[in-house]
Amino acid sequence: MTTNDTRIQSVDSANERAWDGLSAQPQSALEEAEKALAAATEAGYAKGVADAHLNIGWSKYYLTRLPEAYRAFLDVYREYQELGDVLGVCKSLNALGVYHYSIFRLEKAVDYFTQSLEVAKTNGIEDRELIVRINIGELCLVLGNPQDALEYLMPAYTRMAGVLPPSNVADCLRNIGKAFLQLDNPALAAEYTRRSYAIAKDVGESIMATESLETLADVAIRCGEYGEAERLVTEGRELVAATGNANQRVGLLIVEGALLNAMGRPSDALAPLGRAEALSESLSLKSRLFKAHELMSEAYRALGDYERALEYYKKYSDFRQLVQHEDTANKIRGFQVQVDIERAQQEAEIYRLRNIDLKEKTEALEDINRQITSISRIGQRITASLDYGTVVRTLYDCLKPLIAIDMFGVALADPDRGQLVYKRYYEDGVRKNDWRISLTTDSSFTVWAFKNNKPVLITDKELEYGQYLPRRPVSRGRPSQSIVCMPLSIEDKALGVMTIQNYEPRAYSPRDLSFLKALSPYVSIAVENALIHDRLEVLNRALSDEKRRLERATLKISHLANHDTLTGLPNRRLLVELMDKSVETAKRTGGKIGVVFMDLDDFKPINDQFGHTAGDSALVAMADRIRGLVRASDIVARIGGDEFLAVITNIRNRDDVERVARKVIEECEKPLTFSGASWKVGVSIGIALFPDDGEVIEDLVNRADSAMYRVKHMSKNAYAFWGDAGRSPNGLD
Repeated sequence: MTTNDTRIQSVDSANERAWDGLSAQPQSALEEAEKALAAATEAGYAKGVADAHLNIGWSKYYLTRLPEAYRAFLDVYREYQELGDVLGVCKSLNALGVYHYSIFRLEKAVDYFTQSLEVAKTNGIEDRELIVRINIGELCLVLGNPQDALEYLMPAYTRMAGVLPPSNVADCLRNIGKAFLQLDNPALAAEYTRRSYAIAKDVGESIMATESLETLADVAIRCGEYGEAERLVTEGRELVAATGNANQRVGLLIVEGALLNAMGRPSDALAPLGRAEALSESLSLKSRLFKAHELMSEAYRALGDYERALEYYKKYSDFRQLVQHEDTANKIRGFQVQVDIERAQQEAEIYRLRNIDLKEKTEALEDINRQITSISRIGQRITASLDYGTVVRTLYDCLKPLIAIDMFGVALADPDRGQLVYKRYYEDGVRKNDWRISLTTDSSFTVWAFKNNKPVLITDKELEYGQYLPRRPVSRGRPSQSIVCMPLSIEDKALGVMTIQNYEPRAYSPRDLSFLKALSPYVSIAVENALIHDRLEVLNRALSDEKRRLERATLKISHLANHDTLTGLPNRRLLVELMDKSVETAKRTGGKIGVVFMDLDDFKPINDQFGHTAGDSALVAMADRIRGLVRASDIVARIGGDEFLAVITNIRNRDDVERVARKVIEECEKPLTFSGASWKVGVSIGIALFPDDGEVIEDLVNRADSAMYRVKHMSKNAYAFWGDAGRSPNGLD
């Protein structure tokens, strides 16, 4: 290898590094591209110079230096033309289209995209063709035509696996999400946009990830999930801080303004929207500017400033009219028809039109257009639902008027069991039981289509089965003679097979095969969405069940931690907590509390004579008796072996507590029965009053305990107040 070869190789490597880092780290990509330019110029390497100029243009585009980017794109377009570099010409034309789109010269954007697509198609450059389709889809979104956008985006998405890098896949998914948001389907909008965000984050495309967060925040606002929208904006700010991209910073300011408007805070919304307006004007970000004006009009209208609201609405309206200029819209629509017709012509050999007369050609084109319209309509309906059964039933109902169907079903792959599963199958309009086919069978057209990823067209089963199968297939019911099996896949992932059948021979033609083939991307996406939704539903139910189990376990643990296991009364730990609340309430209201400490008399002989089981039963009985004597607002706790404590809240004076003490003594004197034997216990009671005897919980309990011991040593089966330390305990009158 010569020295110059080494330099050329070094230039190519530098350009590749710059290209790979354009959207993620545009400043670093610019520096790398400028190094490549210097090296290529020194080496006299013309293609290296052109590639470097293209990378410089894109770097400046992502850095929001749009005029510089435009000059670079124009220069590199001429350079690639002079070199005869078809791929470079295709890339530079697309770049010029993107630039004009960014400044909202949409008619010029369409012109450049059209030229780029023509070069790509003529020279078989599939990745560039798909990229242009994505760009046209985004144009349709700007024009407010989301269904048209899906006409470009959905087929591109199904073809890009292994063709385009993840960043382009993320871009396509995000635009699909925006289309569904415009179609007022936030569930699908969120689903596609989350996929876009996940891919962008995974490959380090921070700018793309931020754009996905913008769309997810819009979805959250649409659904009234303002907290989630705020979280997404915050996450977006963190990404923008890392990239420094001004366009994304403006986008997040606009989303913040939209959120504050939706939350009924128009005065707060004006601050971020004003910053967005200023930045958009300075950077010539016209799409951002027009959105900021729309939201500012809404904010001023909500504030009752109708003069300012009208001013900003006029700015928004004038720009909207410019965007939706009839010439631009017509050009895009014409471009769409052209592209779709070309696709249909390529997919259906029966529409070769070279050797037929003008009338037949016109009729064929009209038929193609009708097919395209039908495909679009059906695609829109089936992708609008996330329920698998609804998707299949809707698909069946849509196809019946168009194709002669006696039997219809969608078989899904079950790789774990090595089977295809017909979860939905219709015969003569009636849903039949679900059934399975082993992937090892050699007598099923459905299995053949799935394993070979190729469609099956049978017009007479008895004569044609040998094209696909080694032996005659076995029918489950009335035998069908005409069959179409269409594989369903997405991103090289085999999902299953769509099948239509008819009892009569020659019911289907290549036209029907072509139609179902064109429809299959929509079916694949709808089926995948439904399956993902079903899996999420199952997971959510499992998580909900687990959450409820944990909540029950937590409650049980909490109850065990805070209650006596024998009597079910609060234990000392919970008692302190409840007393604390009662004391705080009493302090606020100026109320009084009575703390009643109870110790059972002559309890130990029960355990000694009858056993601990009898003793436990006695404790439970005494707990129930005491609990039944107080109000629901009062507290009864077991704090020791045969010790109980009651907190009598909201009392007027000591007489209220004294009445409780007397009733407790009366109840405790009632005999207990064990195995036919009777036993009586008494109770010694000490009482402390809040705030008379103290305001600290520990002091009140200790003083009630002290009063109880005085009773215990002097008389038993009586009560005493701590404040009456010099007096004898009180018994029953």
